[in-house]
Amino acid sequence: MFPPGSHLPQALALFAAIYCSLQVLSGIGPLSFGWGTAVGACTVVIALLLVRLYDDVRDAPRDARLGRAGDPRYVARPTVTGAVSVPEVRGLVAALSLAVVTLNLVWGGPRARIVTLAGFAITWLAFRWFFVPSLSGDPPPLATLARKSLTILVSGYVVAVFADERHVAPLSAWVWLLILAPCFEAAAWEVSRKIRVPGDETDYGTYSKVLGPRRSAALTVCFVVLALLCLLPIARVVGLGWAYPTALVGAAVLVVVASARFMWRPTRDRANLRPYAELFGAVANGGLAAALFFRHGFVIR
Repeated sequence: MFPPGSHLPQALALFAAIYCSLQVLSGIGPLSFGWGTAVGACTVVIALLLVRLYDDVRDAPRDARLGRAGDPRYVARPTVTGAVSVPEVRGLVAALSLAVVTLNLVWGGPRARIVTLAGFAITWLAFRWFFVPSLSGDPPPLATLARKSLTILVSGYVVAVFADERHVAPLSAWVWLLILAPCFEAAAWEVSRKIRVPGDETDYGTYSKVLGPRRSAALTVCFVVLALLCLLPIARVVGLGWAYPTALVGAAVLVVVASARFMWRPTRDRANLRPYAELFGAVANGGLAAALFFRHGFVIR
């Protein structure tokens, strides 16, 4: 995950989509943002970066092995070329972890503090136990499950920030859809980036190696459809009209078409479904936040 800020737009879009939707669902308008919002947004950015950095530390030996073998996906990685060392990544993880805890213990509300501490506990378990090769398989299904549980924690943290600021606990069915949608988006991205044609398989764990190329592409579509089914009702309830749902459905159709082309004739070029899954995630979160800004306006408290 280098440079470290490369995920910043996605993280901010995720926070804004959930936080703004919660305001509209609670009847708040125009949208308002204060100091607590800034703390929450910073926490989400750092938390998502930490997950990727944990991956870099965990995968460093395998990445180095694949890089030495000439795998083009790994030869240029900073931890493989030596531009960034594993101890340096560990140091960054420690510094960012301290920053998240400090932000929330000093400036966060009681619910946000609880979710933050619980998040660190579950993250520690995830990377100490769920990713043990003898328990998780190849590719690691328990690791993927852990990744989605971490996404649930991030979404739940945003709900906690909102509840602390507004002194309400918004636990309607719509909120659960908001929490689940990013999990399905993350799952679609996770599967889409680990699909190869048989001739391109290495000792790197991929879903296509376990499920087969066509089933893996179909699984990507399933997760996108699940996210779509969560977000379309939200768009209707918050009164977004036709523009955002149309863009969202269009992005989902692109994933479906790209996956169908690959399933019909699997080739190396068609196996790259990741850009389509990333576009869907960008529209799902960034598009939702932008639509809410335009529809309801905003003020800074």
